[in-house]
Amino acid sequence: MRLDSRRIAVLVVGLAMGVWLCLPRPDAAVAQIALSDPAKLRLLPSPSAGCGLAPPTQPGVTETRNVSHGGLERSYNVHLPPSYKPNRTHSVVLAFHGYTSSAAIAEHGTTGMSVHADENRYIAVYPESTRFSADGARPISSWNDGACSSSPGPEGPTCTANSFQYPFPAECGEARCNWCNCVDDVGFVAAMLDELESAYCINTRRIYATGFSNGGMFVQRLACDMADRLAAVLPSHGQLHVGFSCAPSEPLSIMNVWGRRDRTVPGAGEVSADGYFYTPVAEVTELFAGSESQKCDAIDTRYSSPTDGERGWECTQRANCARGRQVVGCSWDGGHSWPDGDDGTYFGLDTMWRFFKKNRKPR
Repeated sequence: MRLDSRRIAVLVVGLAMGVWLCLPRPDAAVAQIALSDPAKLRLLPSPSAGCGLAPPTQPGVTETRNVSHGGLERSYNVHLPPSYKPNRTHSVVLAFHGYTSSAAIAEHGTTGMSVHADENRYIAVYPESTRFSADGARPISSWNDGACSSSPGPEGPTCTANSFQYPFPAECGEARCNWCNCVDDVGFVAAMLDELESAYCINTRRIYATGFSNGGMFVQRLACDMADRLAAVLPSHGQLHVGFSCAPSEPLSIMNVWGRRDRTVPGAGEVSADGYFYTPVAEVTELFAGSESQKCDAIDTRYSSPTDGERGWECTQRANCARGRQVVGCSWDGGHSWPDGDDGTYFGLDTMWRFFKKNRKPR
């Protein structure tokens, strides 16, 4: 018996919806859309195993959760919006703190993201890095982005001969140009996501990551090593050391944010104030837009955002990427800080969320 393409499409949608309806109480409105218009099947969320279960933390507050990985007890803070419902899928934004910072500072100091999460009904997660002590100094928190503990790299040392030498764990090797811990942070994030998906009702097609400074560097590493689990990333003022930048072969969108007055982690390729070499944002864009990654246009064009013009904020993109992905770079007249306005508000969050909402993992 021969089936024409229309009948095959109906059968495929019917099978998909049969599987979907067996999942824990899906978003009915989205399911109805897919039934009425098979072309919109791609809009269906992918519910995690935690859908239908009572959450282990309370909506409207931030609570700490623990997970073991690599012989270490790790932690992360979870903020559920007051509107959280265990039978409705939710987007997740992972927010990684900077060097010497913490999950609490990322929430209340660097980003102010939990208030924004409440207003926009997504789950905000603030992972905690490890800490190390060296030369009797106070404990230092850091993320292992694969570059900050691995100098010399493919292009040689990642700092100048006269650079400032930061503390570095003796067990991690040669200290020259290195300054972060060497633990398996990527594996920790994978274990954390496993627990989040089993405990909360998450749309696994809408998991995003952002981070500031060393947290942004680590987010770029996650974009390469965990592209199968992330829909989009937004590193803020965090470029990897020269020789270590990469781009995923899987579909993944990026908005790379940098400050034109940032001398701590410059985005234009100049040497940092403390004597370190970081990859220019333009090179990261080229990697992501290239034929081995997101397959975008070869030239930059303007990208419109809600905060255009505020403190010099402007964005460019490589348009027409494969599978609807986006490769965007945004700069502003700021130094080494999360983008904030003259009134102290974090205007970058609205642009971040608008960008994230446009991007879901393809089916």
